[in-house]
Amino acid sequence: MSKQSSEAIPIPTYMISIYPHFHCLGGDCPHSCCKGWQIVVDPATYDRYRAARGSLGRSLRFHVYRWKGARYLRKQFGRCPFWNSDRHCQLQANGEPMLMPLICRLYPRDVVESDVEREVTLELSCIAAARLFLEHPGRLAFVPMKEEVETLWKLENHEPEYYRLLKADREKMLDYLWDGGDDLATVWQTLYAYVYHKHDHVVMGRFEEAMKVVLSSDPEEQGEYYLNRDPTYCFFSIKTLDRMIISQIDYGNLKRRERAFFKLIESYRKRFGKLYIDEAERFFDGKVRQMMQEGYGEKYRSYFSYCMQELYLHAYETYHILREFLFAVLYVQLLMVFDLVDYLDRGEETADLGRQSEILMLCEQGIRHNSNLTQNLLQIIREEFL
Repeated sequence: MSKQSSEAIPIPTYMISIYPHFHCLGGDCPHSCCKGWQIVVDPATYDRYRAARGSLGRSLRFHVYRWKGARYLRKQFGRCPFWNSDRHCQLQANGEPMLMPLICRLYPRDVVESDVEREVTLELSCIAAARLFLEHPGRLAFVPMKEEVETLWKLENHEPEYYRLLKADREKMLDYLWDGGDDLATVWQTLYAYVYHKHDHVVMGRFEEAMKVVLSSDPEEQGEYYLNRDPTYCFFSIKTLDRMIISQIDYGNLKRRERAFFKLIESYRKRFGKLYIDEAERFFDGKVRQMMQEGYGEKYRSYFSYCMQELYLHAYETYHILREFLFAVLYVQLLMVFDLVDYLDRGEETADLGRQSEILMLCEQGIRHNSNLTQNLLQIIREEFL
């Protein structure tokens, strides 16, 4: 998947249904996107920096550095050099938004384009988007969008029939998720068998056979793809999650970089570190089921639905639909872990929408939108499922 900064292409654009309700908090944001992030300067924006004259041009070029073939803004005290004292982007305040990198112009919109269409979603690593998402639980739809929008990512493939197969498949799985009546743990196991079976056809280019795979919770129909175990919320074992959290997520100077996330991991260590693996799995599954009964059920179903909408079409490039499904489950299960330790620490306070939004945002920032970490987690997933 490559970054784009091209002119608008006459293909239909669809936005996630909560998009029109989004409003940036601007200077009032408690977690400004101008802090902490590594900001990529796309080629088209850098060309504008090169063309800029005078002190502005010198300032723009001075704050760019090159690393591993890409260009980035050089942070000052951990934040964007153009973040002003009013907690706004100075380039935007000067009326020159096109001098902002493409990612800054779009965020938290994520605009993914194929040969068929564009889809515009909202990234929950933004605290305002995370809260908006939690305020509108349920299945989100894609609706036509008239507003002009730049493309952030272009899916590098030219098989529109395969794209349509993936999109139809995604809708079929979301139909089952929302209309099937099974609990989420059972949904995960049923979809695992379905996606795994379909994956075997897709990687061999047998798209017609892939379309014939039946989505069924019947072990007889699932055949060799049946996951022969009782459905629990430990889809990934606690041993695997622990390895991810302790060895991968809690890395570097996390305490300094994101203290709130570090505190959640410390709480996890205290709660789970003294348990044996079997005890930890029973404890986790039991407590998550309790949380589900106390109002978290629709939240996790909604987040899994959102992750599938965000991730599944990435397989248009990779052809690895099983990987995208497993990542969707993993992100939900990790959110459950951090929700759980906060739930145990705070009790009724965790019902606060602001607190739940913050934990969701921290998981999105620290896990799903950390590209280096994603590669490390993929290696662990391979060992257990791939």
